[in-house]
Amino acid sequence: MDTSTKILIVEDNFVEANHLRLMIKNAGYTVLGIARSVADAKEHILKEKPGLVLLDIFLIGKETGIDLAKFLKEENIGFIYLSANSSEDILSEAKASHPYGFLVKPFREKDLLIMMQIAGYHQKYNIESSVRKEQLFQRQLKNLVSNFGTWDEYLQQICTALQPIIPFELMISNYITDDGIDNKLFGFLRTGFNEYQTITLEGLQELTNLKLHELEIVLKNTIKEDKICIYNDKDFQKKITENTLHKITGKHLGMKSSLTLPIPLSITKKGKFIFSFYSKNPSIFDEAHLEICKRLQDNFIYNIENVIARQNDNLRQPEISNSSENSFKGIIGKSPMLLSFFDYISQVAPTDTTILITGESGTGKEKIANVIHNLSSRKNQPLIKINCASLPASLIETELFGHEKGSFTGAINQHVGKFEQAHQGTLFLDEIGEIPLEIQVKLLRVIQEKEIERIGSNKSIKVDIRIIAATNRNLEKEVAEGRFRLDLYYRLCVFPLQLPALRDRKEDIRLLAQHFIRKCCEKLKKNELNLSSESLKSLLNYNWPGNIRELENLIERSVILTKGEHINIIPLPVAVDIKNNNIDENLLQDKTIEENERIHILNVLNKCGGRIRGDEGAAKILGVPPTTLASKMLKLGIKRNHY
Repeated sequence: MDTSTKILIVEDNFVEANHLRLMIKNAGYTVLGIARSVADAKEHILKEKPGLVLLDIFLIGKETGIDLAKFLKEENIGFIYLSANSSEDILSEAKASHPYGFLVKPFREKDLLIMMQIAGYHQKYNIESSVRKEQLFQRQLKNLVSNFGTWDEYLQQICTALQPIIPFELMISNYITDDGIDNKLFGFLRTGFNEYQTITLEGLQELTNLKLHELEIVLKNTIKEDKICIYNDKDFQKKITENTLHKITGKHLGMKSSLTLPIPLSITKKGKFIFSFYSKNPSIFDEAHLEICKRLQDNFIYNIENVIARQNDNLRQPEISNSSENSFKGIIGKSPMLLSFFDYISQVAPTDTTILITGESGTGKEKIANVIHNLSSRKNQPLIKINCASLPASLIETELFGHEKGSFTGAINQHVGKFEQAHQGTLFLDEIGEIPLEIQVKLLRVIQEKEIERIGSNKSIKVDIRIIAATNRNLEKEVAEGRFRLDLYYRLCVFPLQLPALRDRKEDIRLLAQHFIRKCCEKLKKNELNLSSESLKSLLNYNWPGNIRELENLIERSVILTKGEHINIIPLPVAVDIKNNNIDENLLQDKTIEENERIHILNVLNKCGGRIRGDEGAAKILGVPPTTLASKMLKLGIKRNHY
């Protein structure tokens, strides 16, 4: 972080606040002031916007530092938490507010200054990344004018180019004149990372059973939007009651939020062009997306007017089209949760940013590391992997950093460690949570200084590497209980990626099962088998504590046991079958995955007497962290009076 950055200290203990002020001032930074409460802090921020806020969590007054964090996010101001409380609950709540760091009191001056440097990197990366994505889109938009083909080709390229900066699962673009519906209406429903299914005007008619003149009314009502606007959650539900595209997309396609971008065209007074973006996430769009659209609007106007002016009157009608990339080869699934995960990967992979992949065992963290490396500028350099859990503590140091000949008993030759092997490439540290504390200190230094020393040598060796770490542990809990260094956690967690559990993306189970069936049949030289509807139902009702790895193993076992053409029985674990038998089968019929999930969670909560945490709590039984269960309950509308 640049020393010209102005710092605001929010701390209600005068002695600690003054000590902070002196440390920061001695390091060359400017301190704007010291605030003792949230109200006091907001007053300072309104007078002069700071570049960074050092924020205590518990302050004078009713509001906490976490309450202030929400305000800071709206103002786009970075902040670091400073707190004497490092319990798991506090860390989880603090993490949800996306700080640039978290220091547990008491801390050393060096730790604070390092954390401030990390915060500066976060801030710079976030701003540069946003600007870079918009600039890339602007260049793509200009190229589309000169390379214009048909309307569906043009709009699909727009759709693909916009995905990194506006998250959506459906885009509908339409142009309506006073004479009626123009034939240039196209929708693109996202079906894969870079795969879209085209929805035409005729497709909308089939979907809705509306006649052409009825559909024209719907579209004309939609075109009345004259400003960029967002409809999330309840606001979107209200729009569904109106006779607009929101009604069609919400009722027939399950969308729950929208972003509308009108393009007022000057070449004609007969109509207007509108881009409508939709998502199944009820709160995906925010003020930042509004600002992006405002910045893009003028370029859109210029671009679309030029395309309209140059187009051929005899446009061919589009066919159902799918475009795909092999960037995510080996990753199976098209659920919204997985597609959003792909979007994050596509943004961070081309950079050299350190990545922390978290997720349960069996979710495919190593495959994701492969994908990130192959999408990076280092793809032609080595990807070196080490599983930190598979090595005894005595060997981890030599495996990571290497050793000189004779440096210890048994060191008969010089050994080059993983860091050196990965020079100019990528180092994947799997199960990073298993590294002993004494090695964590050395690992932190290597990440900071980008140099290593072999055991038995005092010579430093510079290494140019990109680090990807992964763990199935809750590192916040490990930090809170003193088993993982907080400074190392924030060094690794520059760009966190939470890989969803299989139970959270059950829409992908059919695709995964079919993929593993084909793979096993090829391996065993058997004719390809089909999965019966009853077998699929049992897979969907299972909780998958072992995730994708467990699914693959069960499918292989099923393929071996199957003698006919259909897999009719899946050998699910007996204990789970007993648990599932307690659920009324009638409740699971003719319901969505979300509804069945809600029923299952309520069933477990009732059995636990409403307890969420602890060894006998619902979170433990369901195999998820308590915070994840609480978030899922909020999403599914489960309240205390329901159980």
